[in-house]
Amino acid sequence: MAINYVTKDNMGATLDRAIVQGLITTELETPNINWFDGAKSFTVRSLSTSGSKAHTRNKGWNAGTYEDAKEVFTLTQDRDIEFYVDQQDVDETNQELSMANISKTYFDEHVVPEIDAYRFSKLATIAKTSSAGEAAIKAGYKEEDLDKSSVYTALKDGLKKVRQYGPTNVIGYVSSDVMDALERSTEFTRSITNQNVGTTALDSRVTSVDGVLLKEVYATDRFCTGFDFAEGYKKASDAKDLNFIFAVKPNVIAKVKEQAVYLWAPGEHPEGDGYLYQNRFYHDLFVTAKKVDGLYVSASVSK
Repeated sequence: MAINYVTKDNMGATLDRAIVQGLITTELETPNINWFDGAKSFTVRSLSTSGSKAHTRNKGWNAGTYEDAKEVFTLTQDRDIEFYVDQQDVDETNQELSMANISKTYFDEHVVPEIDAYRFSKLATIAKTSSAGEAAIKAGYKEEDLDKSSVYTALKDGLKKVRQYGPTNVIGYVSSDVMDALERSTEFTRSITNQNVGTTALDSRVTSVDGVLLKEVYATDRFCTGFDFAEGYKKASDAKDLNFIFAVKPNVIAKVKEQAVYLWAPGEHPEGDGYLYQNRFYHDLFVTAKKVDGLYVSASVSK
């Protein structure tokens, strides 16, 4: 019989932790979602009310109104892979082709990076579409090439869009090029003190702006406006590199609903004298329409 690593010895929780810990976008992961009886959709309800009015003593109470709206979100990213490794290949490579090694390589080099790539590109798509739309509540989106003379102003413009939600609720993802430009910015002056210099190291990176955490995205292949997901993830031909993203964490719904991993030993499947490994992950990311103004995306013009 197959070993289901999701149910074996609570490995499901371990795999979920491994995904979250490996993700650059771990801060966006939503812990609890109420699914429709195990279905692929869930509902987010949004309650709004009218404001107060002047009380008139000869009339009494003013009538108010309320609206109870709901949005239904449906997951779209249902991904899987299967690997077959002949038993002799495992033996003759001194276990180099063991399923443990294949699983780790696939997980580290494909599953985790692809989820990040999808989330960044989905945020960029939402921001671009929303900023050009007719709705009163909009995200911010701008295409611009940044350097040391303009990067700080660009970041401040982006923060202005989301500042209303409070700095602790906002996460900033910045490219290494933007972080390099910010480090050398000519728009402000910096003093290097003993706090920046250790006994053998100098730390000059800018880790926050106005109380908002900046997280550098070293993996540049994940940080684009669009991808081709036909096999793995590849930058789309018309995609732009991202400069930075500011996102209000409570406004984003990001979830890996299922992470299924099965291993079939030789003799437990009809494919041959070898091991059969199967992996499936099911995920997506959304931003509610009434809170899309908590998103700002800056993309490159030239790349």
